Amino acid sequence: MPKKIASELDWIALGIDKFAEGGESALVVEKLARQLGSSKTSFYWYFKDRSQYVSRIIAEWKERATTSVIARNTALESLPPQTQVRELMLTMFSFNGGGDFLFYLRKLGETEDSYRTMLHHLEQQRLRYMSELLIRCGLSQEAAVRSSELVYSYYLGWYERNKFQTITKDHAEEQSDFLMAFIRIDSDH
Repeated sequence: MPKKIASELDWIALGIDKFAEGGESALVVEKLARQLGSSKTSFYWYFKDRSQYVSRIIAEWKERATTSVIARNTALESLPPQTQVRELMLTMFSFNGGGDFLFYLRKLGETEDSYRTMLHHLEQQRLRYMSELLIRCGLSQEAAVRSSELVYSYYLGWYERNKFQTITKDHAEEQSDFLMAFIRIDSDH
């Protein structure tokens, strides 16, 4: 059977999935090439080495899991801030298909300062964005910061418990409404 030429996006998408299953050690070029029905030569067309590949995988995951989520939610600026908070929470609690990506990224950060720093900045970006929304909902700076920490910590625990479950819209709404009531934000839905 002839080999196909896998695109850079094919390699990255598969890399995200495999990293979420087993971290950096799951990124064996020969095995990935077989799964893509390609040769490992196509890997080296896009990436000079596995280190660059890991970096690109993590950058794409960051874009999907944080940057684009915030951008989509920011596009809702014309809506009341309570609605924006709820929409952000619905997004958070609607997706659990990332496996153990964050776990393996934290593990990688134990040995690679650049990833530890990147993850710290990413989490600060998430917390800062939520805090800004909560301040717009009427919370004080201090309450918004504490509530953001609480929401994020709750989400991390929820994700760990539900990462292999099928999440329904009702479940996502239930989690969002629960947290909004807990931090005393009236929902506008």
